[in-house]
Formats: sequence, C-alpha cells, structure tokens
Amino acid sequence: MGITIPRTEVHEIEKKGWILLYGRRKVGKTFLVRNFVSYTHYFFVERGGPILMETSGGFKTINYESFKTLLYELLRNSKNTIVVDEFQRLPDDFIDFLHFVKDKNAKLILLGSSMRVVKKVLSARSPLLGLVRPVKLGLVRPSDMLRKFNSIEELVFLRDPWLIQFYDGDVKDAVKAGFASVRGLVGEIFLEEDRELTETYEGILRALAVGNVFPKDVASFLGKTSSDVKSFLANLIEMGLVKRIKVFGKRKWLYKISSPIVDLFYYLDTKYGISELSMDKETFKRVYIERLPKYFEDFVREALAEKYGGEEEIMLNPEVDAVITVRGKAVCCAEIKMKATMRDLEILKEKTSNLHCDKLIVDSSSIDVLKA
Repeated sequence: MGITIPRTEVHEIEKKGWILLYGRRKVGKTFLVRNFVSYTHYFFVERGGPILMETSGGFKTINYESFKTLLYELLRNSKNTIVVDEFQRLPDDFIDFLHFVKDKNAKLILLGSSMRVVKKVLSARSPLLGLVRPVKLGLVRPSDMLRKFNSIEELVFLRDPWLIQFYDGDVKDAVKAGFASVRGLVGEIFLEEDRELTETYEGILRALAVGNVFPKDVASFLGKTSSDVKSFLANLIEMGLVKRIKVFGKRKWLYKISSPIVDLFYYLDTKYGISELSMDKETFKRVYIERLPKYFEDFVREALAEKYGGEEEIMLNPEVDAVITVRGKAVCCAEIKMKATMRDLEILKEKTSNLHCDKLIVDSSSIDVLKA
C-alpha cells in the first residue's frame, strides 16, 4: 500500500537560508527531503567515511577531500540546493569548513540523526550558530496525521513512518511485523550517539513501558536511586526515545516512551518475553486492544497542544487526561475516551471548576475537534 504522508515541516525546510533537519533514526528525514524538497545535489555519508553522491545514473563514491572540493564549487551557484544526509558522520573539521564557506550563495540542507552532534552545532560556541535554521523532525505531527487518516489505530501507530512499509490495511499486522525491527532501531539510535545500549537504558525503557512514569518508580523498578536514573532519562529524551510531560500545577514531570510501537514492544517483552518466544495471536490482540486507549490519549493530548500552540500537561488530583497551557495558563482541559458518555463533560467541568478554559471530551467519534 503506497501511502505518503505530506508533512508540514516541508514549509520550514523550504524557507531561505541553510537548514539543519534533525531527529532520531527512522522518523523520515531522508524520505521527506527526497520526495518533497526540490534539490539539485544529494550526498549521503556512510558510516566509516565513504560519501555517496547521487548521479543521473545512480550514485558514485567519493572521499572526504573530494567532497569538500566539490561542495565548495557547488555552493558558489545560487541555483543549487545541496543536501548532505547524515552529516554528523563527517570529520569534526566539516563544521569549520562550513563556517569558511558561509558566504556562498547556494542553499544547503544538512540532515542529522545524532542529537549529540546537533547540540554541538547549535551550541553557543559553534561556528555555525546563526548560520543554519534548525528544523526538528519527530513522529509525524498529529495535524498531518489527521489530514490523512481517520481510524484511531492509524492515527496512533503510523506516526512512526517506517511502519508504513508493513501496512496493507491492517494496523495490527503492521505493528506485529514491525516488532522484529524495534530492538535494532533502538540500537541504531544509540550507535549514532556513540553510546552503548546498556542494561540500564533498556531497563528504563522496560520500566516506563509497564507504567513507572516517575523517576523514583523507575529507580525502584531497577533497584537504583532516583539520582542514578535521572541522567539516563535526560539522555533518552535527547535521543528522541522518551518524552516528559509536566504535572499541572506542580514542579514535577512524568516520563513516557515517545513511540507507541516501541512502548508496546517493551511492554510485551517485559511481561511475556516476546523477543525470545513467539507471541501467540490471542495474547497480542488482547494486549494491543488494552493498550490502545493509552496511546490514543497520548495522541489527543499532543494534538491539542499543537492546535492551541501550547504545552501538554496532565492533572493528577483530580485526574484530568490533558491540560494544555500557554505561558503557564490553562487554555484547554480534556478527557479522552474511546467512547464517551453524556455524563463525561459534566464530570470534567466539576473537576476543573476553578479553571476558565475550553473543556472538551474527545472520543473516537469526535476526532474532528482536534483539527485546526
């Protein structure tokens, strides 16, 4: 099934000036540029140094010095748009080289999968600071998903664009097929960061997947202290594997795995050991259905934050699924259900009587309320 999801980040990439498009592995950076951006020259940096240059008949391999010489000449022509994919694999002096050629006229688009290198490029001491416009690419934005899909399963799981290759009308089948790639994907993310996927990192992913959303609970799951795991959580956030959500009215955050398929994989693997044993269809179907409301809740919360241009938060006492804030002020509260009842809105209004904001009930039949 040849599905393509147009993404709004294209408009940001097409703006004038040099662009740094960054995000973890498999969020669709290469696909986005190759299919939606008009470029004249494309280079892909392989691990270990060889550089592939796209040609009219395919590609050819060039070394780093030849690449720099060619790039220098290409940047002199204002009609050129040049893409350098996985630029973080190039030698460290490449950033200094770009600073040297900064006054050239062509458009340059850098694609990077290493958050560590991107952070370095955008740091206060970087010679590229102010020369490149950063554009972050994560899971497909809710607004883009809502323009393409209607079903909850599609909206939730196909935000991971690499899953689309397995999708042929049945999301459950695509998810199950994708499980074989999850651990490899996580390993690739760590490889690009020059980090090792240690037992502690995997343990944290398992702890989060089974519902330990606060650092103290993650630490308890691992037999460690909160201070032991906080730096690991920070690294996982930086790598795009984990996100944190503020608790409304508190100086407190809870943590979640960003990707539904990664979360579901680690949940099933922790509970049932699916990485060693094949998962029977009935168990998989039961858990998939049980977990779907949680993933739908996360999708809706993020969709509302995008719609209102605010931050997503959660209220714990009383429990409210989503509170969207702008500069610390609540602009929307929402309860998220698979199937709502007439009484749900009254209950939400009672819970949030002290907040003057929009109050919504979102379920499978009212997804249109999420659209801008």
